[in-house]
Amino acid sequence: MSKKVLTMAAVSLGAMLCLPGVAHAEPNGDPAKYADFTADFVPANTPDAPNAAAQGKNLIMSPYGISRTIACRGTSAADVYDCMQEDDLGWITLRKMDVPGLGPTWTYFP
Repeated sequence: MSKKVLTMAAVSLGAMLCLPGVAHAEPNGDPAKYADFTADFVPANTPDAPNAAAQGKNLIMSPYGISRTIACRGTSAADVYDCMQEDDLGWITLRKMDVPGLGPTWTYFP
C-alpha cells in the first residue's frame, strides 16, 4: 500500500513541476512585473463605479468582483496594463474595454 502512495505522490509532484509558470502578485516597483493591484479596482456593478476614475481607481466587470486577486503590470491605477485575475483554474487575462456609461473597464472573458 505504501508503494502506491509514494508512487502517486511522485506522479503528483512531477505533474505540478511541469505546469507552466503563472502570474503571481507580489508588490514591487518594477512596472514590467506583475503586482497585486486588487485595491486599485472597483466592481462595475457597485454605486462607486461612476466615481472610480475620480478616485484613481479602475473598473472591473468580473463574476468575482474584487474578491479574487487582480495582478497587473504598471505603476499606478492610471497606468496599469496587461491585467489578470485569479479564478478557479488559475489566471484569466482581463481585457480593457470601453463600456458605455462607465468608460474604460477591465472585463473578464473566460
